[in-house]
Amino acid sequence: MLAAVHHHRYKTIGIDEPGIVNLSEMAPEWNWVSASFPDADRAWRHVSSQSIDLPLWFPRRTTLTRVLAARQAVALLGEGPSVLVTHGPRPAMYGALLAGRRFPHMRHLAFSFNFTELPTGIARRLMARAFRSVERFVVFSGMERRLYANHFDLPVTRFDMLHWGVRAPDVDCNDLPIIKGKYICALGSQGRDYKTLLLAMRRLPRLKLVLVAAPDNLRDLAIPSNVTVMTNIPLAQAMNILVHSRCMVLPLKHNRVPCGHVSIVSAMHLGRTVIASSSSGLDDYITPQSTGLTFPAGDDVALAAAITTLQDDPALAIKLGLNGKNFARQHCSEDNTVGFLRRFLLSAAAADNATRDRPR
Repeated sequence: MLAAVHHHRYKTIGIDEPGIVNLSEMAPEWNWVSASFPDADRAWRHVSSQSIDLPLWFPRRTTLTRVLAARQAVALLGEGPSVLVTHGPRPAMYGALLAGRRFPHMRHLAFSFNFTELPTGIARRLMARAFRSVERFVVFSGMERRLYANHFDLPVTRFDMLHWGVRAPDVDCNDLPIIKGKYICALGSQGRDYKTLLLAMRRLPRLKLVLVAAPDNLRDLAIPSNVTVMTNIPLAQAMNILVHSRCMVLPLKHNRVPCGHVSIVSAMHLGRTVIASSSSGLDDYITPQSTGLTFPAGDDVALAAAITTLQDDPALAIKLGLNGKNFARQHCSEDNTVGFLRRFLLSAAAADNATRDRPR
């Protein structure tokens, strides 16, 4: 119903809704929030680098699949008034470089613009040049606006901060847990400091941790006996572990890491309390003693104390979990993401309409 109302709004003011070319590195069947838009089958196209089939031995295979996917996306832009929406900095770069030559006035929204580590040297210079043609960037924390604007010599006014907005994870707390007993958990791979977490768990031998991470996160780390490690498991299993945990711990490498938003929002939607490193990249999500607990990055003693605080105070854990859930409902919903995209498309459509009506 909401989609129909907005579609009518376009028509009422004499604007044709622009087509969308959605470029990402996600699965080919992933089409982001297209279901919230009318005529999505007609007006929405998704191009994924995963759909580019190259032999595994092919030199620079990942780079080439990104370039070829961007080339496909740019070809689709030529079929009528369109907006390019990219997900991640590299699709944004290749999309901007290839589209800029053919469509210098193209509308380009760079969504999910996030770096675990900022590029340097030639990569930074190439990205800085490409990103000049991007109309808007969407980041998931306030600190990233100025961080990326400064790094790529771009106006900070072109960066919008939007909370990571998704539907609550599709998991039922009544489903049987795949991990028996009481435990805390940690999930994710980007920007993580699992060395500090494992040191904290050595201080808490009576508590159990289930750690879901990538193998690279655990290289050269000694795993205590009270820690169960799981790698390369399906998302459904990871969410089962999260929903049945007592809390989730998010240890980050330092106090300016703009990572962990996906894990935090998932935990909040499920009512799980979050204990996270103090990081300016999380300030828009975690308010200490309100929507979670924090500890100084790299401080295993403080982390162990925060975990103990929750274990010893179940009422506090429940309060923080409920506060986090309410925060996620208000700020981190898919509806908020859809609303932002609608506003961007409306402004793009209005500009296209004005250009067509301008005297020649």
